[in-house]
Amino acid sequence: MDIEPDNSGFSLDLTSPNEAGDGIKNQTTNATKWINFTSAVDLNTSRKISAQLSGATLSGLDLKLGISHYSGSGAGTLGSSISSIILGDTPQTIINGIGGAYTGDGIYNGYNLIYSLEVADFSMLRNASKSFSIVFTMTDN
Repeated sequence: MDIEPDNSGFSLDLTSPNEAGDGIKNQTTNATKWINFTSAVDLNTSRKISAQLSGATLSGLDLKLGISHYSGSGAGTLGSSISSIILGDTPQTIINGIGGAYTGDGIYNGYNLIYSLEVADFSMLRNASKSFSIVFTMTDN
């Protein structure tokens, strides 16, 4: 399993309002990352991919991860994705039912990852940058 086009970081920014009484503007998304995998398993065996935050406490914010349906040049039992989750510090399944399969390599192959940052609790927001990792794990069901 890998992340395409690379596993480099990216930024999601929230912009302060220009006018008193307005909400936060420009809640951005990032949809540049793709999960590719190859899975060789025995018949009647399946795998899943989970995601979780590592090294982060996002005070007042939720990091939402949307996962597309499979697209690309692969073949086999590619599993099915959930539509979206709010990432936390415990693993959550994002793709399930993977059998013997491969997604194809590179962007536009596999499952597109769509990240967005949302305000969960305005009273907890602080003006600070947060840096953290997202850990993806493929395991047998």
